[in-house]
Amino acid sequence: MSEEKPTTNAEEGDESANNALEQSTITMVDVLEQEKEMEDEYAAVLGASDEKSCTYEKGSIQRQALYSCLTCCPEARQDLKKAAGVCLACSYRCHENHELVELYTKRNFRCDCPTHRMGNQKRCCLNPQLADVQPLNEGNLYNQNFQGLYCKCKRPYPDPERTAEEVMLQCAICEDWFHLPHMKTSEEASEKWLDACSEMICDGCMDKHDLLKDYTGLALHIVDNANESNVEAASVSGVAEKVEDNKSEEKEQDQPASKRPKLANDDCRRPKPTKEHKGAAFWTNDWRKSLCQCPVCLPLYKEQSIEFLLDAEDSAKSYEERGIKRGEENSSYEQGIRALASIDRTQQIDAITEYNRMKDKLKEYLHTFAATKKVVTEEDINRFFAGMRNENNSNLGQPYFCR
Repeated sequence: MSEEKPTTNAEEGDESANNALEQSTITMVDVLEQEKEMEDEYAAVLGASDEKSCTYEKGSIQRQALYSCLTCCPEARQDLKKAAGVCLACSYRCHENHELVELYTKRNFRCDCPTHRMGNQKRCCLNPQLADVQPLNEGNLYNQNFQGLYCKCKRPYPDPERTAEEVMLQCAICEDWFHLPHMKTSEEASEKWLDACSEMICDGCMDKHDLLKDYTGLALHIVDNANESNVEAASVSGVAEKVEDNKSEEKEQDQPASKRPKLANDDCRRPKPTKEHKGAAFWTNDWRKSLCQCPVCLPLYKEQSIEFLLDAEDSAKSYEERGIKRGEENSSYEQGIRALASIDRTQQIDAITEYNRMKDKLKEYLHTFAATKKVVTEEDINRFFAGMRNENNSNLGQPYFCR
């Protein structure tokens, strides 16, 4: 008969400590993966914006990353007329350590940093050629986001009173952000729709621009007795058919205006909805390409100040794609790949061997902090790499053996 060995308190403590070590230890691979994720997120939001030069001289930018400075404009918290938006470069250079509200991106906005929005004293340091404070940018539009508030609930983001993760969508027209449960929808919208949704137009903007209700056949809909994946497939196929019908029209739009055949009023391709749409609309890819641009419809977009919908490059998704493409060309990952490709196989093996050695040593080094529950500081990391450099220097005099 076997007898189980009793476990002492000390052994139990060692085992729990080892488990805690495994759970709290991070490897270099984890660090690199997290860095790659942060680079991708940074590139999507900021990659297509200029981080070195103020964009004021360029006038209104089609779409750029913007920030609202509540340090320079404290009255904006109560009075939206006092709000101001600054470009990415000015947020770094002119408003460092200020209370900034990240606005994601806004369309057709000119940087307010050199203007009277920031006061009567010159503040922008990126426009030395401007002798005086510049007049207000009359074409800029401001919403409650500049006050740090979002959605119909008028709450900040992140909301300190919320314990669950927040999911918000930006309206393609008013550019405010909304919580899904706070919008009126004609059908029971699901967060699973977010994967299929390319753009959203809130219920307020849909009511204001009833022209768009004629196109809601291109939006996401719930299909009876169908699962979520069938909803997506049905919606996307519907868009594909409409885009196919408009291929000839798109080719004509790519031609110079003088060579395009003029459309007659009876060439209107605006759909006729079979049922009334109420609430917000969730759109799939390329839905903008199906918007009719006949002589009857074109003036309607201008009258309602939504002609930007006719430009596919206006969308936030298009902006993100440009930023990601630009970021991929300059990412640490791509630079590492190019560096490896530029050296021979022996040097590649040496580099990978050194990387694995550093990874193991870093893991061992971080184990000591996990065991003592000590916080890892910047000084600790610098000390680790200084030790690695000293160790490498001490090995320079050793003979090299060919593999």
